[in-house]
Amino acid sequence: VVKAIGYCVHAQNPATGGWRYRPGDTGDTSQMGWQIMALASAQRAGMHIPSQAWTGVDRFLQSVRRGNFGGLASYRPDSPASTSMTAEAFYCRLLLTEMFGLAVDEPAANEATQRLIANRPESKSINLYYWYYASLALHQRQQANSQATSAWQTWNESLSKVLVEIQSTDGAFAGSWDPKCLWGGYGGRVYTTAMATMCLEVYYRYAPTPAE
Repeated sequence: VVKAIGYCVHAQNPATGGWRYRPGDTGDTSQMGWQIMALASAQRAGMHIPSQAWTGVDRFLQSVRRGNFGGLASYRPDSPASTSMTAEAFYCRLLLTEMFGLAVDEPAANEATQRLIANRPESKSINLYYWYYASLALHQRQQANSQATSAWQTWNESLSKVLVEIQSTDGAFAGSWDPKCLWGGYGGRVYTTAMATMCLEVYYRYAPTPAE
């Protein structure tokens, strides 16, 4: 773990604060989400994460903010807002505010929530990557206020219904999820099954932030 986190810190771009496919790459929001979760887990376990790493994280997240209130996010600093990256950046911001005892940017959080709820899970448009980060964010946010609670309940109803509908139930692949979705052609059945399972794990692996 020490070596892995050391590599993560070393691979961060010192100017942009981002990560991508090679150490020192300028960064993208998709890669950053996984790195932030790894660093946050390590810090919670007692490992020391250099302060400049977190300063860089904040710098990159600021560079991809979009929307009227900064609640949306883009894939890279020169890209337009996307729903998947909005979900990922939203969760990252919530994670950081909880870790460091910061106040949530309510207008930005509300803007992100509205974008996610407007794009709820549907069997005709399967994006498990997006569903995972949106589930993390809305689950984490659910106790903030009545609007956030309602948003999580609405999302959860759609997500659980669709995940059950599209799970394979017969034959050698029973229990898995078909790779007939965005990115499924790259990761195959292992990817889709892992991502769907991770969506379902949000319920019991992550405790929502208590309401103040």
